[in-house]
Amino acid sequence: MPKFSGINRPYAAGSMEKTPQEKQRELDEKMKEFLAKGGKVEQVKAHKPTKQQLKDWTI
Repeated sequence: MPKFSGINRPYAAGSMEKTPQEKQRELDEKMKEFLAKGGKVEQVKAHKPTKQQLKDWTI
């Protein structure tokens, strides 16, 4: 075994990172709460880029 082998765990303090399924489940729960409170989801039209965005090529 090498002298300096890596540690197979996240380096951030706290809980382990959530799986994509867990993250999606939490987002779905939050969306249900939002809609239950009377929130609405609207689709807006695409906007034209601003002059600054065209200059910087970032949108």
